[in-house]
Amino acid sequence: MTFRGALAGFALAGLTLTACGGSETPSGPTDPPVVVGPTVLSVSPTSGPTSGGTRVTISGANFAAGAEVIIGGVAATSVSVVSSTSIQATTGARQAGAAEVTVTVDGRSSTLASAFTYVSLPPPTISSISPSSGSTAGGTTVTLTGTNFASGATVTIGGVAATGVTALSSTSLRAVTGPRAAGAADVVVAVGAQSATLARGYTYVVPGPNPPPVITSLVVQSTRANAPSNFADVGEEVVAVATVQDAQTPVSGLLFEWSADGGTFTGTGASVRWRAPTGITTPAQLKVTVKVTEPLDGTPQSVSSTVTVRVHDSIKEISEMSVQFLVEFSEQKTSPESIVRNFYVGCPGRNEELQDVRNNQTNYTITSYRIGQPTSATVNFGGTCPYMDKKGVDGCVQTPAEWKAIDKRTGLSETSIGIDQTTAVYRESRWWLCDSNFNGTTTRPFSSFIR
Repeated sequence: MTFRGALAGFALAGLTLTACGGSETPSGPTDPPVVVGPTVLSVSPTSGPTSGGTRVTISGANFAAGAEVIIGGVAATSVSVVSSTSIQATTGARQAGAAEVTVTVDGRSSTLASAFTYVSLPPPTISSISPSSGSTAGGTTVTLTGTNFASGATVTIGGVAATGVTALSSTSLRAVTGPRAAGAADVVVAVGAQSATLARGYTYVVPGPNPPPVITSLVVQSTRANAPSNFADVGEEVVAVATVQDAQTPVSGLLFEWSADGGTFTGTGASVRWRAPTGITTPAQLKVTVKVTEPLDGTPQSVSSTVTVRVHDSIKEISEMSVQFLVEFSEQKTSPESIVRNFYVGCPGRNEELQDVRNNQTNYTITSYRIGQPTSATVNFGGTCPYMDKKGVDGCVQTPAEWKAIDKRTGLSETSIGIDQTTAVYRESRWWLCDSNFNGTTTRPFSSFIR
């Protein structure tokens, strides 16, 4: 009995008990994780100048942050791991010939032999520099024209390194001059180990007094198609634009202050939005002013310009003129010339309407009339009015009208009922009527009461 118990205890000591439905959990050491190094499969582009500066994309696998790139034994710069399969980098300078490309990630490397070829470019040439002169204080942006320019090029003018050198193309470079004493200076462009010189190509000059900014134009413009300049309706948001030049400071460095006789501004800088005020008597003339300041280290220089904006309540104005014309036509108390005083002389309809009023006063006595309020009034610069397809006008008014009259020639009475359409144009900074046409019926066929 004692032996069996001991044996049983020995046997159980080597077992792992598992509850019903459970699983056995192995114990003991585990294998270390497998680490896979990078793989370089291709490079694009496959060639570039010996001066370096070529941006290449390396495709492969297992790339990671912190990757290093070596091309032909020269460390690439601006290395960017785009993804685990793509890296971008910029080549350094190296002698001509085929070069291997190596990517290293966490001490593990992959090399693609002869993946990139350095190419010797012809030496650069310089044909011109513009502008060809500038301040001894430097800071002048110049454009060099020539051949065989490349990324990584350097520029010196009078022995002073230019800054912000940018290769716009193989024939154009942009740079900013440094400070130097007055006088003619050689311009040198270096691409890698090769260079070109434009002897006495640039002249440093002592700057004179800095003139203030110049405001060449100030315009307030409605966003509606064909609307005139410096025009706004009450409550309308329009665009105010100042065109400014300054010999020393770019427009972006100038300060703009906008003000007006009324309304509100939105935005800053040379172009802002201005909302014309409401609740004013129209037509009105409001001044919009811009003050431009050049913020110099010493005393700032400022200039101002003002434009007069004509603010209208266009619908109200053309509606009132239309009703006034029809009422005076109906009353027959004033001369025909006075009745058509608000018709624009440049509209053919004015002369036609003048003759129509003359004929009416000569041949008819209006015994009663009713002129209603306009049922429709619209403003559409250079648009079309619906009745009789009147084109090239700026506004349309439809007004109900009814007349009872006696024909002086026959003694017969007649009644005319319908809608009178008056068109309007905006000329010489105000609204005018253009013509009037009656769309209705009369109790006497072929009546000449109104056209």
